[in-house]
Amino acid sequence: MANQKIVTAPAVAMLIVCMAGVAFGQSAALPPVFEVASIKPAPPQAPGRVSTRMSSDPARLNYTNVSISDVIGQAYRVQHHQIAGPAWLDTERFNIVAKIPAGVASDQIPQMFQALLADRFKLKLHKEKKELPVYALVAGKNGPKLQKAESSSGLDGGISRVKGHVSGKVSMARFAEYLSLRLGHAVLDQTELDGAYTVALDWVPDSTEEPGAAASSQPGTPDGGAVGATGPSLFTALQEQLGLKLVATKGPMEVLVIDRVEKVPTEN
Repeated sequence: MANQKIVTAPAVAMLIVCMAGVAFGQSAALPPVFEVASIKPAPPQAPGRVSTRMSSDPARLNYTNVSISDVIGQAYRVQHHQIAGPAWLDTERFNIVAKIPAGVASDQIPQMFQALLADRFKLKLHKEKKELPVYALVAGKNGPKLQKAESSSGLDGGISRVKGHVSGKVSMARFAEYLSLRLGHAVLDQTELDGAYTVALDWVPDSTEEPGAAASSQPGTPDGGAVGATGPSLFTALQEQLGLKLVATKGPMEVLVIDRVEKVPTEN
């Protein structure tokens, strides 16, 4: 009996408090989830027309006619060409309405999308580095035709975009990101131009420039963009108006490889 260790009541109480604190800490560390989420198949649209709408406010998120690729891109902050999965990820369309818990910051929304995809579509994926077709954005033969800007507030606040036109003040790295979205392939900034520049570009879009459209296995030919009756292709406009050039090449890119995803989500 002399060698037995006696645990007193205060010690037991302290142990319970510590264990409760650990449990509370684990619960507090869990990422937020949508309070309620409705996912329904989107009605068919007119042939040859795909209209997607993504809007949100602090309390509610409303996505109309989005593909699962669109949502995966939002959830993991990747572009379309960085998602490797079944073709229906681009063709099946859904309407998603979700309630955002009070106090959730906007930068937590991607985690909430990840949880939603895992729960309702049973999404499982892993990341890989792959050598993919990309474009290198470089200075043209006669040098860039760009005016240095004092500052840049980024793509969302510093540049204006409509179909066939883009203008504003932006760094070349952010401009390359914009071109990636337009072309459906990665565009890497290799201009070696630092800081922000004033950009004004007009061109005639063709069918390959639809954001979110299924990308081909190879980039298009830089000189092969369709030239419309009223203006140049994007490739030609970049060279003539900005003194920049897109060169087809290959480069290492992080890719999300889809291991499992259900075509029909679980019930609301």
